[in-house]
Amino acid sequence: MKRRSIIRICSFGICAAAALCAFAASSAASARDYKTRLEAVYQRELMQLSECLDSVETDLMKSRYCYSAQMMGKISGDIYSQCCTAKNALSSLPVDQPQLTGTYKFLSQTGDYARSLSKKDEITQKEYEDIETLLSYAEKYSELTDELVARCNAGGSLTENEISSLGGDARVSGFSADFAAAEETFEDYPTLLYDGPFADAVLERESELIASSPKADQAQCRRIAAKALGVDEGGVVYKTEESGKLPAYVFSYKLSTVAVTKNGGYVAYILNEGAPSVRSVTEENAVNIARDFLNKTGYTDMKESYYSVYNNVCTINFAYCKDGITYYSDLIKVGVSLADGSIFSLEADGYLMNHTSRETPAFAAESSEERLPEGCRVISESRCLIPKSDGTEVFCREYRCRDTKTGREVLIYTDSETGEQEDILLLLYSDNGTLTK
Repeated sequence: MKRRSIIRICSFGICAAAALCAFAASSAASARDYKTRLEAVYQRELMQLSECLDSVETDLMKSRYCYSAQMMGKISGDIYSQCCTAKNALSSLPVDQPQLTGTYKFLSQTGDYARSLSKKDEITQKEYEDIETLLSYAEKYSELTDELVARCNAGGSLTENEISSLGGDARVSGFSADFAAAEETFEDYPTLLYDGPFADAVLERESELIASSPKADQAQCRRIAAKALGVDEGGVVYKTEESGKLPAYVFSYKLSTVAVTKNGGYVAYILNEGAPSVRSVTEENAVNIARDFLNKTGYTDMKESYYSVYNNVCTINFAYCKDGITYYSDLIKVGVSLADGSIFSLEADGYLMNHTSRETPAFAAESSEERLPEGCRVISESRCLIPKSDGTEVFCREYRCRDTKTGREVLIYTDSETGEQEDILLLLYSDNGTLTK
């Protein structure tokens, strides 16, 4: 064989080997990319399952305090919808599906039972007991899925350590063992007897407050921004404009960003980068600082409700309050740095979008307290206006109650005129403040 031919063959061989190596590397990279994307999908489904179970648990708690068919219908519809979504999420996970019969039974029966209750005019004591039973199972299973989510957040992978499915050749996640353990929750699950969706529409309204307010130019808004930040106007820099429902000029000062509406010159929001590293201001002082700041910024007649603390920032919820009526639609959130008491953040969208003059109805002379569920001891009663999911508002009596059996505190809202239940919120207490859900 000629020397030239040998060289040509060697060259072809080297090129072929290089091509094979490149193909192998590309295939490996594609496989890694596919696995990464698949892992993201699986973890998203697991998170959705966990969130749905948490919502089911919350709604089952609320249903214990229902006495009106309308409110039970709303909550039951939400439960049914969440159970359906949870089943879809569960079916998408790489776990051994034949082992999950109890889980699917629980989700199906809970959803169907809730839907059957939504059609009833009156809930019996036996049905309230069934709700208690469902709640106990929901709490256990929700806790187990929360643990799985925590493991994934800590670096665990649903696509690692795959094992063979008991039902065949399919590969499933090592997490299947955990779901199988969770299945034991339903070993003594009872049979429920029942005879048998809801979509919340959010109305996007125009802001009456902004529409009726005079225009402010950029220079005026810059002065307002400087005053809100408590700094000299010279250091405040114009950044950009925002359109949408609340057109605004946006300014910056060091690590702070503040937006001021073009109509009315209202401070719409304040943002700060980073987080305070120490805590030297008490939550009580933070509430007072936030209240004083709102008064100086032009947001008067605001009443604080609940607060939470995260990363050394105390965020307080304020609602407009006039003549003894709290308007929960007109909400402002103020964040105060617990390091030095400075204003760390402000969110006034709720107030700016909803605040308007309203005709106050004549509240019924008689209280609805006697209609509250048995075992609910009233701690306080007040008058308020609450927003509804369909964009409407309703004047209510707010009853802050304590469950004499569990000690849990709950807020029950009844229509100011008819006494019918309009909403139920659970109060959550922790070292970081008080929240509702």
